[in-house]
Amino acid sequence: MTDSSAAQRQIKDALRHQDNSWGSFMQKWKIPLILGYYGFCSSTLIVINKVAVHTLQAPVFILVLQLLFSAVVVKGLNFTGVLEAEGLQWSLVKPFLLIVLGFLGTLYANIKVLVYSNVETFITFRSSTPLVLCIFDYLFLGRELPGKRSVCSILLLVASCAGYTYYDQGFHIKAYTWLCVWGAFFLFEACYVKHVCDTVAMSNWGRVYYTNFLAAMALLLVFPLCSGEHEVLRAAAFDIPQVSVLFMSCAVGVCMSHAGYLMRSNVSATAGVVVGVVCKIGSVLINLLIWDQHASPIQLCFLAMGLMGGSLFQQAPLRTKPSAGKLPLAVQDMSADDMNGSECEGLIRSYSGCPPCSSGVGRSDSDSSGSCATPLGSPDTRLTTLSPRPGNGR
Repeated sequence: MTDSSAAQRQIKDALRHQDNSWGSFMQKWKIPLILGYYGFCSSTLIVINKVAVHTLQAPVFILVLQLLFSAVVVKGLNFTGVLEAEGLQWSLVKPFLLIVLGFLGTLYANIKVLVYSNVETFITFRSSTPLVLCIFDYLFLGRELPGKRSVCSILLLVASCAGYTYYDQGFHIKAYTWLCVWGAFFLFEACYVKHVCDTVAMSNWGRVYYTNFLAAMALLLVFPLCSGEHEVLRAAAFDIPQVSVLFMSCAVGVCMSHAGYLMRSNVSATAGVVVGVVCKIGSVLINLLIWDQHASPIQLCFLAMGLMGGSLFQQAPLRTKPSAGKLPLAVQDMSADDMNGSECEGLIRSYSGCPPCSSGVGRSDSDSSGSCATPLGSPDTRLTTLSPRPGNGR
């Protein structure tokens, strides 16, 4: 009996040690794993979408198919208990309406860009978005302006975009018009989605389901107006190559939605965009290998410059807001018993902006009686408590 109890304890200790080891591993490698997951999805999806649009000239149909596929997959896995995703609730739908607007605009403009230009043109334009997004981070998300290294990074990105555009032999005004439309939607979505991830408590798969389902419903209302695509679909063969490409784009689209929300929940808006820019080197390599729809060598050099600039970018820290009249932690941790009354009152007055009044030193000129001009209990200097904070061990 004793041997059996000892064996059970050993098994429990081994399992506990295994759980602790796995927890430590995930805590250490969580962010790199998320970025790797996002990078794989990001680098492959843009090329697969380009192939899909090249094979079937119906970008709206492809987009609707991807959105519905993602929503059905998440709902099906939620129904079988494989994952958890919140059901539709108006309180959660409201903050996602603007996300759907930005999401739809970004995806649709993305596909239209790929119709009129190559992958590298889109990637290079995207590499310039941190230039504006870092300002949005400062204005709306409470971060500092970028430092010197990040400024150099942004300048490299701008030079890359300018050089690439100058040598773009396949320049199409429609392509760059759609690039500007995409940029406006993308910058809005990057900031607003980060705000929702920080303020609305939801599971990650719930966010994926809400975004894809609501966007699909909205786009289905527009699809009947796309008469040009109806003719393309009627003439399409939908053979094995076409169906295979469509299925791949839908499958990677599910992973991309999940990876995107997962990353945005763990890093800042600008950092997430810079990571996406750097990950696009994978898109370039894949694009170079599979076909000839890519840029010239000199344009690839400018693209490499932009990617190098993106890799130099450093996330700006959050701005600190000094609170006037707040005692330092060291003073807050001290109870009234730790020092005598005069010391306690003197410290409180020194940090609350009130002149000291011991022995008449520092008295107000208007008060010659030795009493303090500003009572300690006045609204300007009154403390909420001098008792220890919870958890400080006192």
